[in-house]
Order: sequence, then C-alpha cells, then structure tokens
Amino acid sequence: MIRSLLHVGMTVPDLEVGRAFYDLFGLETRSAGDDLVFRCEGRAQDQLRLIEGPRKKLSYVSLGTNADGMRAIIGNLERAGVPLVASPFKFGDGIWFQDPHGDWVNVQIAEPAPSLLPNPPEINAPGNYRRSGRACDVSSLGKKARPRRLGHLIKFTPDVDRSVGFYCQLLGMKVSDRAHDILAFLRGGAGGDHHMLAFAKSSHTGLHHLSFEVSDIDEIELGAQTLLRAGYKDGFGLGRHVGGSNYFHYIRDPWNSLAEYFWDIDVIPEDDSAWVPMNVGPEQITAVWAQTPPPPEFVQNFEERD
Repeated sequence: MIRSLLHVGMTVPDLEVGRAFYDLFGLETRSAGDDLVFRCEGRAQDQLRLIEGPRKKLSYVSLGTNADGMRAIIGNLERAGVPLVASPFKFGDGIWFQDPHGDWVNVQIAEPAPSLLPNPPEINAPGNYRRSGRACDVSSLGKKARPRRLGHLIKFTPDVDRSVGFYCQLLGMKVSDRAHDILAFLRGGAGGDHHMLAFAKSSHTGLHHLSFEVSDIDEIELGAQTLLRAGYKDGFGLGRHVGGSNYFHYIRDPWNSLAEYFWDIDVIPEDDSAWVPMNVGPEQITAVWAQTPPPPEFVQNFEERD
C-alpha cells in the first residue's frame, strides 16, 4: 500500500544553522510560513521540512500511496483502533496518525515527482570502457553535490519487531533484510528501492539518518569532503553496505543525526517471489567494505527522550 517516501519533518532549535548545513549538503531552500523547506535540484517535491522548536526531534514522516492504498490503510487503522487526527502541525494534507511508539505518520495520495536532472552516467564495466583514449574529467572537483532525491531514512525504535509489525501489517510495507531484533529494512508494497524506511533498536525513538541519492561514487565524496572541509563531523564512510548494496558516506548534522549520500542501491520488483530476506547479525549487514570501521557512536541515539 505504501508506495513512496515523500518527505520528512524535523524540529530543530535554530533554523539558520539547519539552512547552512543543508545548503552546503546540496539542497535548495525556501521559506514556508515559519518553517524552512528543502528540495533537490530538478525535483518539484519537498524532501525535508525544518520546524523551529526547543530541541532537535524527528517530527514526522510523510509517505505516499494511491487511492486504493489509502482506502486499505484507513480500513486497517480503524480495525486496529489507531485514531486518525487533524494535522498536529500548521500544514498537512492526507491523513495523520501515530505509530506504536508515538511518532507521527502522514500518508498522502501522491506519487514522487520525477527528477529533471540528466540521467547519471554509466559506470565502467568489463568490455565497456567509456573513457578509452581520453582522460577522466576532474573539472567537477570542488563543486557541491547535487542530491537527486530523498531515498530513505532510518528511525530508532525501542521495539523493532513491533514497529515492523505495524508498518507491514497496517501500511503494507515489506521486509527486505534484517538483523534479528536490532535492525530491519522495509520497502514499499509495490517494490522499488531495497528500503525506504528502516528501524534500529534503541532505548527510545529518534532519527538515525536521512539518505539522499546522488549520481555516482565521485559525487558521494565531493559532497562529503565539502562538508568536512567546512568543519562538519565525519560519520562513517566511504564504504559499501551489505543491506541494499549501496555506496555511502555519512556526515553528522549540527544536532548529531546523520545525513547520508548514497548511490547504486538494490531494487526489488513488485513481483518479489525470488527475493529471500537476510536475517543476520548487525556486524554482517553493515558494510561489504569501508575506509574505517563504524565508530562506536554510529549506532547512538542523540535525540533526547520525551
């Protein structure tokens, strides 16, 4: 039923600090009432909304479905006794409700807007050497990354199994891979990226990271190195994950959540009968390779408990 990730709302204590980080990250900013809204270049869709408040907090996640999916979701929520409420914010189409741990969820009838950026270039492969006879173009060095879309997020949860049950049974999402009761990756019911939402175990809820797709592995590092040179803290990377297979580099945002650049993620079709989810230890799903091991704080929840 859930088909897409539309955008994420986050409360922060200083909008201008957030603007500086996400501008340099490569997003485009505009004001929306009292809030700041960020989009990816060439995509007419909000991807992140920053709301000013006393402390940093993941405020809500907005997900997309179609008309049939909306009817099914509303029916499932009613049968499960989950109340639908008016938007708890000063905006918001669609339906609003809370998940088992009190986090706000917004569902809209909407499809992701297409990207108007050029298609990413092909990569070198055996027998397909696109740079044969000419040098690599390094003219892009020093430029900011150009994120194409918000691809996924990972949320902390005190109970991974309960969260998975809610989002799969009531919202129609599917488990792609998991690490026992520590970590679970969920995709949309109609197929697509290996995960649009994942849950990581913690003492309480919060944001682990937001992840934005870029065009190639060079752009991952162009973006990461731009932020590191500006004094932002390294998170983890460069590397390649096992769950999803994507290349990654994480940078700490000003409030110690992570912002990830990614590229080349696994895609699972709607007819997914051949896909067998992994269920392994967390150390076996983190990375095929990485420049360094993940630091101890990589799995730490920096959001304050309510």
